[in-house]
Amino acid sequence: MLSGEIGNAMDISSIRWHKHPLTSSDAEDEGFTIYMGLCASDQLSAGSFEGNYISGTKTLVYSTDLLFLDMADEWAEIVLDESYWYSGTDNLIIEIQWDNVSHDNSYYNHEWLAGDNRCIYSQAFPDILSYGFLPHMILVGTLHLDNSTFAGIKVELGQ
Repeated sequence: MLSGEIGNAMDISSIRWHKHPLTSSDAEDEGFTIYMGLCASDQLSAGSFEGNYISGTKTLVYSTDLLFLDMADEWAEIVLDESYWYSGTDNLIIEIQWDNVSHDNSYYNHEWLAGDNRCIYSQAFPDILSYGFLPHMILVGTLHLDNSTFAGIKVELGQ
């Protein structure tokens, strides 16, 4: 996600995914992890996942042997194990991994056209492919609001 799309520094505590109507069952994903980190570029390189991170910023924020998402809710939420402090200055990478050795399950999200090289993925390692869409999601957390003053506030009360 580009820094301009997020808009401000925040402490991210969970992510909500906007379920697509094609998702008809609950999602179960094995070996599920989420990493977050920073990226200096507005586009991701399909050369490697690791090469897109600003060195030292990749952080494991969620890990479970089996993720279960209840699809009754239109906005399924994953509460992170560790909140992630996003500074508001660089672009944010959200990297999701899962195995699905014995569970063949998919979770479809509403998407929006974000442009070239904004999303990369791999289903058949080692090939990394580019995808022009990003899922609809909400980053939930505490915003860091800038201090400011209001100039010339005037209140007039009538009778």
